[in-house]
Amino acid sequence: MVETLEWRRKSCYLPVMSLTTVRNTSAGAIRRLRADARAEIADDLSALRPGTGSRRVSWDRADLILALVLLAVAWVVYAAFALRLAHGQYDSKDNFGFDFDPDRNLKTFVGWPPDRQGFKHPFFVLLRATVWPFEAIGLNGHQAAGLAMASFGAGTVALVFAYLRACRVGRPEASALTVLYAVSCTPIFTSMIVDAYGPAAFTIVLTWLVARLRLDDPGRWRLGRYGVALAVFGITLTNVVQVAIAEALVLWRHFGIRAAIGRLIGFGLIAAALALVLTIVIWPDGLLGVLRNPVYAAKEVYWLQTKGERTGLGQLLVTFFGFSFVAPYFGIFRLPEGIDMVDFRTLSFGLAGWIALLGWLGFWAVGAVAAFRHPVYRPLAVAIAAALAFNLMLHMHYQFRGSLFIYAGHLHFLVFALGAGLAPWLADARPARRWAYVACVLALAVCAGVNNFPRAASFVTRFDNPVVHQEPCEAPCVNLGAAPSG
Repeated sequence: MVETLEWRRKSCYLPVMSLTTVRNTSAGAIRRLRADARAEIADDLSALRPGTGSRRVSWDRADLILALVLLAVAWVVYAAFALRLAHGQYDSKDNFGFDFDPDRNLKTFVGWPPDRQGFKHPFFVLLRATVWPFEAIGLNGHQAAGLAMASFGAGTVALVFAYLRACRVGRPEASALTVLYAVSCTPIFTSMIVDAYGPAAFTIVLTWLVARLRLDDPGRWRLGRYGVALAVFGITLTNVVQVAIAEALVLWRHFGIRAAIGRLIGFGLIAAALALVLTIVIWPDGLLGVLRNPVYAAKEVYWLQTKGERTGLGQLLVTFFGFSFVAPYFGIFRLPEGIDMVDFRTLSFGLAGWIALLGWLGFWAVGAVAAFRHPVYRPLAVAIAAALAFNLMLHMHYQFRGSLFIYAGHLHFLVFALGAGLAPWLADARPARRWAYVACVLALAVCAGVNNFPRAASFVTRFDNPVVHQEPCEAPCVNLGAAPSG
């Protein structure tokens, strides 16, 4: 009886003791997070002192020459398509192709007053400066904006080569893989269509290149990473998740999981402060509107969500893993505003297209498995896969009337980087194996190019005299059964 009473007396204190323990543990965790966040901020502030900035990255001269050659060739090809597209009426209305908005984006680049886009692309208007050199040589706004897109596309090709070399992929393999990237479907189209997706792809590749360099030494790009974060956030808000994942990987590798969380918070606080300063400069009226009526501002953001029927996961995978690399025949879809829009939605290819698609999918499957098995590449592959999974989940919800190819630029490099996962294994392989890999990649690039370039050539000429129907159909009227063309 005495023992029972003693047990009851002690048990009365158990909830109190447990609550106290939880409270103390939580307080300790919060203190550690604050300390780690302060440490990250202090390291960044110390990097501002003369002589203690970010450590430079030295590149091999041969790599620099190869990157410039790849950039120049890509620019010539992309610029030719961009100028031919600008010759027609494609930029005169939105949604002629893939639900892109070239008319609105052209006003951002060359219109006055400029279209500042909105909260989804908060700093995109700053890219107006990229068209000034082309306008200075006498090109019109359509041509100047097109060449700005071609420049971003060619720059992205050079960054892909730099990323592969930073991952210790051999020079021949990196060159071949970069050619494959350059002739794949998404870079070709985003490098000639005036929209945010081409510049966004540039910043995405830059994000993962910086992450790879910082995995070797977190002192590299310590301050420059904030410029990358602001560029990613400013062009497309949701892509900032990729910056967070990439930075979390670097911090985890060098400081451990517990310290990484706090340091990531410190990084986020500085980046948010810098973003707020830019927001005040670019959006003073919008910021005042939010402060005056935050409820209405929140409703406006909510109303900007895409509406209507959504496709399933299967169509997302087909688009982002297939059409993003190998262009099918165009489908033609009548929109409510009377426009016949072209899009990639059906598995319809010629012989070269089927060979390229099946070859690419097999190549990607082998490469992705190899990426997760490689001891050095594995952490990067896991982080890239996490970013890819986030984007797939995002676009399960965020999509509009079945148009998915428009978003491919946000996932294209992520898919490509996993597919290139076999290349790091070949760094110390026998020359015969390395050149066999290079030959396979180049053969795949030839098949993709034979399929994709005619599709691009058809696209740039089909809007010389576009037809806008005077009696638009009743919404929704996207004809999913349209016959493929081009």
